[in-house]
Amino acid sequence: MSREQFLQLPEGPPFYDYVNGEAIEVNRPTLRHQEILLALASQLLLHTRAKQLGKVAIEVNLELPNGNIYTPDILFYSPQTEPRLDLQRGYVRGVPDLIVEILSPSTAEYDRTQKMSDYAACQVPWVWLVDQDTLVIEEYQWTPEGYLRRQAVNAQTPFTPHLFLELTLQMAQLVPAASESESQEDF
Repeated sequence: MSREQFLQLPEGPPFYDYVNGEAIEVNRPTLRHQEILLALASQLLLHTRAKQLGKVAIEVNLELPNGNIYTPDILFYSPQTEPRLDLQRGYVRGVPDLIVEILSPSTAEYDRTQKMSDYAACQVPWVWLVDQDTLVIEEYQWTPEGYLRRQAVNAQTPFTPHLFLELTLQMAQLVPAASESESQEDF
């Protein structure tokens, strides 16, 4: 499928990423996923606004320089990397400073392989992967050799991201523990 054909698809559901000329159907998030997303995004938004560091967006279609289109959970752009907007389609284009992906059982492999490969190919400087069940945050920094995992922090340990050294997050305080039914919940 061409990029133009992909852009002509109606807005979902179903929802799709555009990867190497193929429309890939993606699942919609669960309540647990959204709780984590809102908790993290609100903390990032408060911090970046107070310090005038840039813009935070959630679930916005992102077109990478290689032409692939994803909808990451959270994006952050500094003023130096301000995205280009496609107002007709509501997309942003370019490479954000940070992408946050919240992993669920049905998307973890896709996020860790396909998306991380594309993010590396486009040199996205920082990626956080957050496990929706354990609340572990893995922080990755792009290097010419690929992504370097800078830290992995459990829910009870304060997380100070290298991109925001004045911000400390503790997931166990931000997000309630998952109930047994929620931990089994998937997209």
